[in-house]
Amino acid sequence: MTKAFAARLVFLAALVGGLLLWSQQRRPRDLTLQIDLTAALPGEIVELDVVVRRSGHLLGRHDVRYGRAGAPGVVEFQLHAAPGAADIETTLVYAGRPVRRTVTSITLSPDEPALIHWRD
Repeated sequence: MTKAFAARLVFLAALVGGLLLWSQQRRPRDLTLQIDLTAALPGEIVELDVVVRRSGHLLGRHDVRYGRAGAPGVVEFQLHAAPGAADIETTLVYAGRPVRRTVTSITLSPDEPALIHWRD
């Protein structure tokens, strides 16, 4: 085995290892998104619409109507996507008040839930 052949084998092994590592990091996973609504009064929020996008592409949507009981203090849902930066568009429908919409940029991570605090 010559030195040139050994160098090619080392290069190919490093290339394959790097590609495997990169593909594992970009692999879609189950990620958790939490929205903290404890700043709202009980029964005040009757509907929640959450849209998650990355680079203009839709990653997920969560639309729930809660009715008279209102939304819980913390809403949590799963999202199947690759970790990384994302834009979260949150629309809250209040009972007897105008609709509120915000857009927040967060980082999705498989290690811990992404938490958005709603401030009224």
